[in-house]
Amino acid sequence: MSYRAEGYAAKYFAKQPKQRDFVILPPQPLDRITFNTPDDGVLAGYVSIIRQHLGNGERFAWVELDNEPPGMFRGVTLADIITCDDSGTSRRNGDAGGQVRGLCLGDYSASLREEGEARD
Repeated sequence: MSYRAEGYAAKYFAKQPKQRDFVILPPQPLDRITFNTPDDGVLAGYVSIIRQHLGNGERFAWVELDNEPPGMFRGVTLADIITCDDSGTSRRNGDAGGQVRGLCLGDYSASLREEGEARD
């Protein structure tokens, strides 16, 4: 490689944004992320919470996927996250201009049973 090509390569790679390590600096709740999956390709959604796997301790982001019914979550390993918009704080505080999203992980099976019993 010539000196000129080395200089060009150094300038080119210096202009590229640094890739964030999402394992060390995970996204916050309500951040919109994109992530890679082996079966469905690249997907996007909003982070609900970061949890640790009980077996191996690996951390997962529970993500509510775009274009899916509300309440449908997917566990995404932090290493699979590609991008993050870091706008979760403004969404939580209502500064997003009508884009406030309320996400929660919970067990609503008891209330669903009560509604089913009330219908009978």
